[in-house]
Amino acid sequence: MENAQTKKEMLDLFKSMRSELAGIVDGLTEAQMQERGSMQKWGVKDTLVHLAFWGDHFNRQLEAAREDKKVPEAGEYYEILNDGVLLRNMDKPFEDARRDEEAVFDKTISLLEAESPDDLLDPKKYAYMDERTLLDRALGIECYHVAAHISDYYLKEGQYDKAAQLQEGYTTKLLAFPTWKANAYYNLACFYSLNGRKDKALSNLELAFKERHNLKEWSKKDTDIDPLRQEEGYQVLVRE
Repeated sequence: MENAQTKKEMLDLFKSMRSELAGIVDGLTEAQMQERGSMQKWGVKDTLVHLAFWGDHFNRQLEAAREDKKVPEAGEYYEILNDGVLLRNMDKPFEDARRDEEAVFDKTISLLEAESPDDLLDPKKYAYMDERTLLDRALGIECYHVAAHISDYYLKEGQYDKAAQLQEGYTTKLLAFPTWKANAYYNLACFYSLNGRKDKALSNLELAFKERHNLKEWSKKDTDIDPLRQEEGYQVLVRE
């Protein structure tokens, strides 16, 4: 894809993901909206708070980099990451959580729209990204990350087929971006590994390893791959 077309495809993908998320939120019952989550089981409100937190982190990093200021790292507020974010927002009204998450997303889109297509794909544009492109980071935060939480929601609701369909569909869409091919296959392998589909997990893992060989070493310590650890197919893949 040409850079301008790549940018358009990225923004279209994010809007498609928003439709997926909105479909869940709009279909919630009053009881589901008022559900009080826990560290063991997040409610939808907790997921919205979580997505807003990480989306805001992405935005603040990009804004700081543009202004040549110190870029905030996640470790600088480690005490409130994930479960901490949940606890700090336990009593936040559902509508406030939804409004905050939507505002963060709108800002992300505004920031990305302001980037030139060439800068979006330039791995040297922003030093804090360690030679990854802004495109790669954006695909992670506004596509893969959101898809992972939506599929988790479907799994908790006993809708495995919908979760798998979502994962397969967005993996296909992410494969259109060459630098995300390895991640897309690997993340789908993790989904299937954690959900007992070892055959599909191994086939996607093989594709991921072909795209990026160093994922073999990463997989050896990735707990998502633990269900495959003793499988002959996995052991063959990491030896090859």
